[in-house]
Amino acid sequence: MKIQLISPLLTQAAQKKKGCKAKAKPIIRSKKIEIEYLSQLLGITNQCHKSINDSIVPILRQQRISDSQNIQVSDGILDIFLSAMAALRSKMNGVVDTVALDIARRVVEQNKASTDKQLALIIYNSTGIDLSSLMNSEDLAEAVAEAIAANVALIKSLPSEQLDQVEKIVLNGLQSGQRAESMVEAIKALGTKSERRAALIARDQVGKITSRLTQIRQQKMGITHYYWSCSRDERVRPLHYARHNNLFAWNNAPDDGHPGIPINCRCVAIPYIAHLFNPNAPTPEEIMELQMAA
Repeated sequence: MKIQLISPLLTQAAQKKKGCKAKAKPIIRSKKIEIEYLSQLLGITNQCHKSINDSIVPILRQQRISDSQNIQVSDGILDIFLSAMAALRSKMNGVVDTVALDIARRVVEQNKASTDKQLALIIYNSTGIDLSSLMNSEDLAEAVAEAIAANVALIKSLPSEQLDQVEKIVLNGLQSGQRAESMVEAIKALGTKSERRAALIARDQVGKITSRLTQIRQQKMGITHYYWSCSRDERVRPLHYARHNNLFAWNNAPDDGHPGIPINCRCVAIPYIAHLFNPNAPTPEEIMELQMAA
């Protein structure tokens, strides 16, 4: 339901609301959801790394005669290694297939609840009216399904990428005649790399999900514009810094997307709703015209 349909009611309620009307705040991503998501992703990467240490590393070490000698392909290690890798891939695929959908669905649904709650509170603080009952799940169904599918793919990519790296290390090592322990050390170092990858997925995806669901929900409710807001620190992209406090239309995204969409973007969108309940407030179009003239 679009807010414009009940604009007179909101205007009346806002005028009657006692006290200072709260300034609209941004819809922010939940750090709690991000931490929980990361914990689940790390569970997968840690299990994969443990399985690698249990089934692949011993194969390399068993072929080592001494630290000064290299593994020879003629020792039969290649066939043994490839067989073990195939078994490990099958095992990890089974593990991830079992949990990926549940993990992805949970993180998306949690973000949906968080963004809806924040938007309802923003409107309530300005008007004193709770519109949470007007936020239909059907409005977000397509965006939710897209986010779940994207995150299932990312979750499944974690062990696949780990195992691809292990295979690359060993095959390159065999070709170049590396010592077993050199390959083992390189494999162990993959654990940290996988953890960083999991952290990036959790951080980036929670931001993207929050941004996308915020956009769809606000557009469905008739909120057409937002103010771009950045943290104004040294990590902010210069392009995003320049957008700070500027008004943007949800139906006209910047080249790199709305706040939170570019990878690792920490910027947020502050919904512009004043004109929906205050007849004296400028329209988004009037503000945009002033921006362009400045």
